[in-house]
Amino acid sequence: MFAVLAFLAGSLMLASAMTPAFTDRLRLLSGAAPPLLIDLSHFAASVAGFLLLILSAGLWRRRRGAYWAALVVLLGGAVFSLLKGLDWEEAAALLAVALMLFPCREAFRRRSRLAEPLRPSWLMLVCVAVLAMLWLGLFAYRGVDLSTELWWTFLVDRQVSGFVRDGTALALLTLVAAALSLMAAPGASSHGPASALDLARARAALELADQSTPEAWLAMLGDKALLFSPSGRSFIAYRVRGRRWIAMGGPAGARSEARDLLWTFAELADSYGGSAVFYSIGESLLGDVATMGFAVRKVGETALVDAARFTTEGKGKQNLRTALNRAEREGASFEVLPPGSATPLAEELRQVSNAWLGLHQGEEKAFSLGRFDPDYLDLTPLAVVREEGRIVAFANILMGEGPAREAAIDLMRHSPDGPHGVMDYLFVRCIQWARAEGLAAMDLGMAPLAGLEDRRLAPVFARVGALVFEEGGALYGFQGLRSYKAKFFPDWKPRFIAAPISTPLPLALLDVALLSSGGWPGLLGLRRRI
Repeated sequence: MFAVLAFLAGSLMLASAMTPAFTDRLRLLSGAAPPLLIDLSHFAASVAGFLLLILSAGLWRRRRGAYWAALVVLLGGAVFSLLKGLDWEEAAALLAVALMLFPCREAFRRRSRLAEPLRPSWLMLVCVAVLAMLWLGLFAYRGVDLSTELWWTFLVDRQVSGFVRDGTALALLTLVAAALSLMAAPGASSHGPASALDLARARAALELADQSTPEAWLAMLGDKALLFSPSGRSFIAYRVRGRRWIAMGGPAGARSEARDLLWTFAELADSYGGSAVFYSIGESLLGDVATMGFAVRKVGETALVDAARFTTEGKGKQNLRTALNRAEREGASFEVLPPGSATPLAEELRQVSNAWLGLHQGEEKAFSLGRFDPDYLDLTPLAVVREEGRIVAFANILMGEGPAREAAIDLMRHSPDGPHGVMDYLFVRCIQWARAEGLAAMDLGMAPLAGLEDRRLAPVFARVGALVFEEGGALYGFQGLRSYKAKFFPDWKPRFIAAPISTPLPLALLDVALLSSGGWPGLLGLRRRI
């Protein structure tokens, strides 16, 4: 209610500033006040009106700072209304709003931030109001020549000069507010990469977790911020890009704390004027995000191989058997090293990684995928393939926790001069290792945009995604990636993105792609990062 009242009060002040004053009142005022004071009051009233439009957004969000600022601006606006033309009706309306607002301090409990950017909906509303006021002023002074001399003419001489100055200032203020709001990333500066202490807490939570997906270990890359539950047993890893707070997966840690942590993350993003986005979540979280009122869209499918049932025997597995036999004939051997094994082998692993990056145009990924970093690789088991004692391929294995324990292959690198089919060999042996360790499944990673339906009644998001999957081979090998993983006969499990209904999901997915690629140069292949 007070947000609406503040917005209407600001619009009233702007309408008054953009239109001629009552001549008799202005004549009476000019006999008691200097022209400069009247002119400055006219300008201050228009600025106060604009500030009320901006502050209405803070009142809508129950900001304590907006409450106090609105009181000051309303009282100051009442004074300026009297000094610019004895507009006592306008002053009375502003005082009435201030008197109603004053006893309601307890309703405004949220902390405030200096120069908080406006949401797109509020920004559009403010722009419409300002344009309407400017049009009203142009209509009111439609018979006047708006020359540059009016900038230096006092209001009591020609009222239209006040409209020229105030209208120009109002337009500039609107442009500044729009630029700051559209370019801002609320909370990004204070929610950057996690500290070493937070990473240690997250590692402890993962080691004691009763619920976590393998991707939860991506928090240990150090490129994300971490939000912990009050107990510290659970966390969400996320990045802030623009107005979107993008969580990589769901909560990890204690199963009993997951739902509360989802709400806490959404409320934290909302308190900064942002929107929570959950990327690459599984079916187990759909009920919770639906309860939160989020929109959900499928973004791809992950290849999950049942470790107990996997075999290289039978029809359709000839290519896998051939890769195994050929690799071992050429002297290949497989081993899974325990955590902490990467650092002693760092230089040898780096040579393999650099050779692979050079073969694939040298582009490292981030956020949703691991990168080559010996400290990161030290945290989890490391699968290596050797040929005559020399490492020719490796992959780190992320471990999940839950009723059905899963593992996932994260960073995969191989040397171009390794045995033919070495990656097939590495994948097969990793799956067999998972079975020997008693794991339920091995996750071979997601095939983006796979499984989206191009049907008439499907959402536009799904139809466009299906089209990109079919025709976007030049940009990214979507079909080739899925076809490669299909040779291991996995069960394809859907992955989703979830966000508030007001959040454009295609833009959220683009933000994920930019975070994973390191920005536009990385996404477009314009920068090599080795």
